[in-house]
Amino acid sequence: MCRNTRCRIWCYGIAIVAVASILISATFKNPVEGWAVLMETDDFPEGYTDLPMGFVNVERMEELLQYHGWQESHILERRDNITADTVREGIEFLQGADHNDIALFYICSHGGYVRYDLQWNTLMPPLWETVTSEKRILIIDSCYAGSFLPESESPYVGIGSVSAEELGWAGLPEENLPITGFVFTYYFCESTRGIPIEEGFEKAVPQVKQYMQEIVYPAFKDLYPPEYYNLYDPHPVLQDSYPGGLSLEVDDGRTSLSYLLAVLILFVLGLDIALRKTTR
Repeated sequence: MCRNTRCRIWCYGIAIVAVASILISATFKNPVEGWAVLMETDDFPEGYTDLPMGFVNVERMEELLQYHGWQESHILERRDNITADTVREGIEFLQGADHNDIALFYICSHGGYVRYDLQWNTLMPPLWETVTSEKRILIIDSCYAGSFLPESESPYVGIGSVSAEELGWAGLPEENLPITGFVFTYYFCESTRGIPIEEGFEKAVPQVKQYMQEIVYPAFKDLYPPEYYNLYDPHPVLQDSYPGGLSLEVDDGRTSLSYLLAVLILFVLGLDIALRKTTR
């Protein structure tokens, strides 16, 4: 093989290695990370019924996020004593997310507490706009949850456990039913594993309906008739302006690095074979 041909091959190789190095550096500098705020109240102030569920709902959400690779240090939990200032604190935490990160806000509570005590529909809309991530998720599990999803000029996925006029359901331990905690949260966390949250939502909805009709209704029909805020036939709300499916998967850089290293190894092997053939 002539010297010019050999030099040309090695120049190509050096160029590819340089480009790969730049890509690896970029991957580590700005991986896709997840930032989450999880809020739950068990002990409510006077005027509301307590929901002593042992904070199982935020624990289920946290387990779901960690399943998808979220760092514990990027998950802010607040249990009890949820106020407007707590919500502001949560939004400030989410402002740490880059534009390519996932920013998720989850709250489960009494709908009346969200509406009147937190003044949600006045408080949340302007705060939500300050989260600049392109992948925003807002999940509300409460009565009237559909009425708490703000309009936004920027894309996001909003999920309400029931419609604006319906009651949600949270199972308490003393009821001795299969699910302790908010039913929608339970099925959403069970369904949204390894698939976009929109698909997880669609899988969860029929399971929620079935549970309410086959388990909760027989146990509570004498106390709450079927027409009572449509309790046994809920209509969860998906407000989706995000283009395509939004996955909870995050990337700490190791997956991309492994792929790039594999490409480099294949290139070196191919180059070696080519050189051996041309020198025969």
